[in-house]
Amino acid sequence: MTTPSRGLMVANLVGLLVAAAFVRWLVLPIPGHGGDVAVVAGWAERLAEVGPWRFYDGGFSIYPALLYLYWPLGVLLDGGTLDVTIKGLSILFDLGLGVVLYRLGLRLGGGPAVGLGCAALYLFNPAVILAGPIWGQIDSAGTLFFLLALWATADRRFGWAGALAVVAGLVKPQFGLALLPLLAVALAEREGRRMALGRLTAGGLATALAVLVPLRLSPIQYLDILGSTAISKPVTSANAFNPWGLLFGFSQPDDWLVWIGAALLVTGLAASLWPLTRRRDLVALLTVGVLLVFSFYFLPTRVHERYLFPSTALLAALVFAVGDTDRRRRAVGYVVFSLAFAAGLVYALLDTTNFSLPPPLADWWLSAPAVWLIGLTLMGSALWWVGELVRRRDQSATGTLSQAATIEPQ
Repeated sequence: MTTPSRGLMVANLVGLLVAAAFVRWLVLPIPGHGGDVAVVAGWAERLAEVGPWRFYDGGFSIYPALLYLYWPLGVLLDGGTLDVTIKGLSILFDLGLGVVLYRLGLRLGGGPAVGLGCAALYLFNPAVILAGPIWGQIDSAGTLFFLLALWATADRRFGWAGALAVVAGLVKPQFGLALLPLLAVALAEREGRRMALGRLTAGGLATALAVLVPLRLSPIQYLDILGSTAISKPVTSANAFNPWGLLFGFSQPDDWLVWIGAALLVTGLAASLWPLTRRRDLVALLTVGVLLVFSFYFLPTRVHERYLFPSTALLAALVFAVGDTDRRRRAVGYVVFSLAFAAGLVYALLDTTNFSLPPPLADWWLSAPAVWLIGLTLMGSALWWVGELVRRRDQSATGTLSQAATIEPQ
């Protein structure tokens, strides 16, 4: 089989990125979550007025790393132009993820076609398009750093991994889950454990200070803000299609349920690290990343509808992380999961914003049967993926992949 020239590979990737950007440009005018966009616009305007040093004197945000993106927008733009630009920021990170996923496809033992397949699954995922340029959120930014942190961990580049994981967490707190597998891998190093932990700590701490100090925040102050936010909405589920939302309803008081959810979350996060006891290569780390995201979305109360977002990128890579006989099945599983996630996002938009569909369709989408259909499909497809990712495989079928994807510590 002839390998395409480098020029053709680049041209194919560029063509894919241009097509993805064009689709996002087409949907950008669709009204999404105006409230979220208005909040971000307020941050941008406050940063333009007082700068980062005084932002937290009267401002509030649990996304400190993103403030550095919004600051110049507030200086340069206003009104409708500012709002549209805020919605469009996710496009840049989506395209960045497309490039990273293409490279991951090459890294995981595949050729250019596999790389393009990984990128295309993510770039044309309806949930990704809904959550970004339509909704107006920028979960793709945290996902990019989350994914890069796992990749750096696989390469045993602990300083960079620590820095990337901290940036992910400071983009949005849920992306800080990347620190767990990073710490687990560093602790598992038989030789050079102290150096690994030292580099991780140095990279993470230096990055945290670089982000927080110009905002006049200490790590302790930031953690206090996170704690205050976590207790501010004591509800079963903020339109996240997890068991709590289905069984008890969305946005209902979680009362004592929060403690059961917290216990399940801790158990789930710990269990998610189990694959690292057998392998600590790139495939294992991507698998752990998916399991951590699933645990954070499906097990606790007080979860928002978009917390599942990082799995769209991680699973896109894992579709092609096995032999040819498995890829078609995994691709189908990815499509079903993505459509269910997208349906959940549509529900959240219909329920909380002026986002509209034809009345008969909107009424059905908000009905109890639709909620159960979406929820059971999403949970069922997620459980299928858990089984697919953790089941024991014949190493002879994946030996080539393991050799290609494993980087031994230096």
